[in-house]
Amino acid sequence: MITTLPGLYLVTVGILRPLTLLLGADVVCSVTGFRLINILFQSGTFYVLKAIYGMIHSKPTAEKGIAKVALMTAVTLTFFPLLHFFTFLYYTDPGSTFFVLLMYLFHLQGNKTLAAFMGGMSILFRQTNVVWVVFVAGLMAADIVQEWMNNHPHVKKKDKNQQDSLTDIQTIQSCFKLVVADFKYAPQNLVKLIGLICVQCIHYIIIIGLFGVFVYLNEGIVVGDRSQHEACLNFPQVFYFVSFTVLFLSPYIIRPSRIVDFILFSVKNIAITVGFLAVSYALVNKYTHVHLYLISDNRHYTFYVWSKIYERFSFMRYALILPYYYGIFSLLQSIRYKNIFWKLVFIICLCVSTIPQKLLEFRYFILPYLIYRLNVKYVSWREIALEMMIYMAINVFTIYMFIAKPFQWGENVELQRFMW
Repeated sequence: MITTLPGLYLVTVGILRPLTLLLGADVVCSVTGFRLINILFQSGTFYVLKAIYGMIHSKPTAEKGIAKVALMTAVTLTFFPLLHFFTFLYYTDPGSTFFVLLMYLFHLQGNKTLAAFMGGMSILFRQTNVVWVVFVAGLMAADIVQEWMNNHPHVKKKDKNQQDSLTDIQTIQSCFKLVVADFKYAPQNLVKLIGLICVQCIHYIIIIGLFGVFVYLNEGIVVGDRSQHEACLNFPQVFYFVSFTVLFLSPYIIRPSRIVDFILFSVKNIAITVGFLAVSYALVNKYTHVHLYLISDNRHYTFYVWSKIYERFSFMRYALILPYYYGIFSLLQSIRYKNIFWKLVFIICLCVSTIPQKLLEFRYFILPYLIYRLNVKYVSWREIALEMMIYMAINVFTIYMFIAKPFQWGENVELQRFMW
């Protein structure tokens, strides 16, 4: 029934085995001993979060201020409810998150070898983490393409300094024109560009290639029981992620000024609005999948979200399309300073990591949420304080429900507990 690779167990043996020589197996090899492994991972994740935020947002003119914000952001995200909850259980999430974020940090530092190695380690915790190896490879490729555009001979000298000020659409148009020009008149330049991307991303390509070999030999990505882990096209998963992120980041996302901007944008771009609503309706109507676990396992909060909202009110899945639209608009606004290539790589990886999943499982959103959150700019201490309050309130509720409200399934004598 275990469907992930044994990364967590290998690390556990590596850490606890030497301790058994000192303290004895009875003391070390206990439930508490195993759960302490994830507390170690979460402690490491705190430092990684702080370092990533500092690198993404650091400015020489405001280094001291950014250091404080990075520290408080890391403290806050350490209490992110899903990650915090599973820190105290023997699950793969803390280790998986730690190695993916460490890979991201090494990528930002320019250490491709260690980044790729950490990406490989993350896959041993959860196979779908290969998507985030592709993510950092995509960011590397995006940087190379941006540099190629800035130094392209067809870009006039006076326009070179304006490349960074182009809108997202203008950047895509510029890139397309340069590719077409090179394809017609200097195809060797495109060959060089592709070659440079391959060389610079070779460390990640090796990891992705080895994973491809595993999938081929294993005849699929899943190990163990495959019957409940079949891929499908579940496009509404992206909408569920948007709702999830808007909820946890509401101090940044739900703002009066942002709502006004959304209304003005929707009216001004009525064709985009109508197109989004129509496409979203079609996707929700045709591609909403309901996993057996979602409607049968009442230990998980997703069971109640689905049964109390989506299943009870048949119109709700369509009524929420407009809030989804606002959520997407607002989430993009919060990272509008990122270039279009970063956004595209993130969106593609988000879709690949969520859409094939038939099961609505909030744990699948941990990594894209944290990566997105780390790239949201600091607004004020008020937002960080409100974010922490939301996290802590949810943590108090979920941990209380887990500890104080156990229940039984029929004649089954084993206690069941509420959990994410």
